[in-house]
Amino acid sequence: MAAQRSILGLSTTAYMLLLFFLFLAVSLTRANQFVNEIAVPDPSGIRYQNARDAAQAGDTDWAMQEYAKLMIEEPDNVDYLFGYAQALYWSGEVTRSIRFLEQARKLAPEYEDIWELEYRAIRTQAGNLSRASVDEFRQMAAERFPTAEWHRRPEKSVSKTYIWNFSASREYLDNGTPDWEQVNALFGLKLEEKALLTLSVGTMTRFGTTDTQFGFGGLLDMGANWTVTAGLHVSSSPNFLPDTAIDVALSRRFEHGWVGGARWRRRDYESSSVDSIGLLTERYFGRYRIAYSLDSARVSAEQAFVHSLTANFYANSGFQLGVTLASGEEIEIVGPGQLLRTDVNSFAVTGRHPINEYLGLGWLLATHRQGQYYRRNAIGISISGGF
Repeated sequence: MAAQRSILGLSTTAYMLLLFFLFLAVSLTRANQFVNEIAVPDPSGIRYQNARDAAQAGDTDWAMQEYAKLMIEEPDNVDYLFGYAQALYWSGEVTRSIRFLEQARKLAPEYEDIWELEYRAIRTQAGNLSRASVDEFRQMAAERFPTAEWHRRPEKSVSKTYIWNFSASREYLDNGTPDWEQVNALFGLKLEEKALLTLSVGTMTRFGTTDTQFGFGGLLDMGANWTVTAGLHVSSSPNFLPDTAIDVALSRRFEHGWVGGARWRRRDYESSSVDSIGLLTERYFGRYRIAYSLDSARVSAEQAFVHSLTANFYANSGFQLGVTLASGEEIEIVGPGQLLRTDVNSFAVTGRHPINEYLGLGWLLATHRQGQYYRRNAIGISISGGF
């Protein structure tokens, strides 16, 4: 009987030990899983978030590199495709973004943000697409998202055939001489989204004398990312404006939002002519633009250079803000065979506020220093529209 109680006691102890070790093993396993879930984050998720943050901050090049790596690992991940397309769109590579947006839309046909961005992209590229293609996509979007508003917005880049602009400005001089005033009006006609023709008329008053100038200009989208613009202005009985003025510019769009261009200007006065050549480089990224230009003017045997730096911000609402800094030299004809070289510095802030889909209000605040002779402080306003 004693031996049986001993065996029974041993069995109970062994059973309790077995339960203890089983409980310990299960606890350790669950704890290990919990630690793994909490302490070891998803590396792909972190990289995706970093790419998104970089793109929204304007560093689209780095964002696209990260998205490209992520898409190699998961080529059918809709978030990666959409993020990559957004970065392409914000960097100015609109055509490439459409291809990835289309792929993402087919994988996730209910993802409304993809549809909206693709609609914006094909509207931007409306000059290279038929009107029917844009209308067809809008119809598909309306059927898929009947209550959405983004596909109901007017086709600004497609439907506006006529554009116009009226502006007026006044410059206050600090040397006691009469203020300068300028009034301009421009009317434009779009031809099949590939060309724009403009007519303009303006008056400028300086030191109590007024000149009138008439202008004709044009813009042509030559395809393959090339654009050419030209203009001719003629003054009626000019006192200080040139008799004739000619402007020709050529620009090319590159990848990653880069644009390069060159321009030539000629001003013919009664007794002399002024030729100038300019070089321009600019970069679009997200809602921002940075541009630098170098202009060289030549009068007789004298030459002067002006450097300009411009930064722009474009809001989704249509509001635009720009800041320009310029510094260099100017050469003026002050008499027969007499030239005046002066240092010049200027600062300008411009803005444009959309009133509705047909009207926009613009403004200008600027200051210009002409050597030691005077400073001009300017204020201007403009109203523009299209239909």
